Amino acid sequence: GSAVGGSIGLLPSASTGDNFALFEPVHGSYPQATGKDIANPVASILSAAMLLDHFKLDEESRAIVIAVLKSIKKGIVSPDLNTSSKYGTNHIGDFISENIRDSEDYLILNKENIWLGKSTII
Repeated sequence: GSAVGGSIGLLPSASTGDNFALFEPVHGSYPQATGKDIANPVASILSAAMLLDHFKLDEESRAIVIAVLKSIKKGIVSPDLNTSSKYGTNHIGDFISENIRDSEDYLILNKENIWLGKSTII
């Protein structure tokens, strides 16, 4: 069977075919949250990890998953996971990206692109 633990804001998804693949949060877009710093970014971030897995970039994907797990373990989560949380989208995303940047040196990541805030870690 299947189960949903925590929040729909944690669930990534993949739709793959022979020629194309789409990776996105299960919940889709959340335009009502635009500019409010309230959306849980984890499903989008984990969707990026799934994309990297799809391209056989296992170490890069693992760096993302480890950073997300560290965020959850330390309580750097949005209010949908912990109603007393004061963390917003930006802080959570920054925490996760900083942990990817600071991941083990054995990972071959394009750290210059990460520091520049570009959309790829490879």
